[in-house]
Amino acid sequence: MKRTILMLVFAMLFLASCASERARQSVRDGMLALDLPQQAFLEVWGKPDRTSVMSGDDVMKASVGGYAGTFFKGKETFQIWSYTSRQVDLIFSRQGRLVAWKTEQTVKQLAAPNR
Repeated sequence: MKRTILMLVFAMLFLASCASERARQSVRDGMLALDLPQQAFLEVWGKPDRTSVMSGDDVMKASVGGYAGTFFKGKETFQIWSYTSRQVDLIFSRQGRLVAWKTEQTVKQLAAPNR
């Protein structure tokens, strides 16, 4: 029993590390995609040059998963990270996931080493 639990824990850790590596590789390749974690940008591009917080409009969200559900009503808060050398602004949700970005740079330019 203990051996099965231990193997399950190791399998979960392995899968999590694979997902993290895929996210870091996307950032290294300049391939911005929705839901990338903030941590991937910190590990690849380093700390942003400027950060700010923006509050969105009133929203209402509901979700159901497994045996539980969540409900949120209010203003959504977003973090904005600006990397001036890469000429990109990234917008993250409260959960630290990429929800939008603004840039005129190509994928190749975003993948170039930090200038």
